[in-house]
Amino acid sequence: MPEITPELVARFPKNGPTDPIEYYRRPLTGWLFRERINLGLRMLGTRRFVTALEVGYGSGAVMSALGPVVGALHGIDLDADPSRARAVLDPLGIAADLRQGSVYELPYETGAFDLVVSFSTFEHLHEFDRGLAEVARVLRPGGLFLLGMPSVNKLMEAGFLAIGFKGINDHHVTTPAQVAARFAAHGLTVRQNERLTLPVPTLPGATVYHNWLLEKSV
Repeated sequence: MPEITPELVARFPKNGPTDPIEYYRRPLTGWLFRERINLGLRMLGTRRFVTALEVGYGSGAVMSALGPVVGALHGIDLDADPSRARAVLDPLGIAADLRQGSVYELPYETGAFDLVVSFSTFEHLHEFDRGLAEVARVLRPGGLFLLGMPSVNKLMEAGFLAIGFKGINDHHVTTPAQVAARFAAHGLTVRQNERLTLPVPTLPGATVYHNWLLEKSV
């Protein structure tokens, strides 16, 4: 599976008010932002997929990694401009059907996708249960959902303040634990769970990001 690199993210301009791509280019912060994605992408191994959807594609950087292993790639985002992302993806040879829309009302048929990917979107959802229901609906039986979420706690609040982002708790309204508690209710089984911890000796084991690889029940 291709990964997100500094050279890759340099190609992508900010796309929409919630797109964090600028943080991917910073020295230490950039490694954390890229590694949280790469940790999840590695969970897919060497599999190829017929159809895939990214919920919250933003700049399109994650799509550039998914493109080589997906036959038909789709993306939906509430804020991002599809044409702005395509302007970078097209020269890279990544064809993607990009739309503006909400995870609460996905404009796709039931069972349309082998894979759904969503990084750093569900922590923003007040109605996360509704979002999980829609993802489960558009997944085919046996399909995979790669979900990534940051920790939502005082440590993360301090971390965002340190990089100049104030009021993160106004944006991060749902915790990973709340979402994980509802997986089974939507027929989603955890196949793998990986966490990104801070590479800081004084804070050993401090989890900053959670990735789950979930499978929809047959």
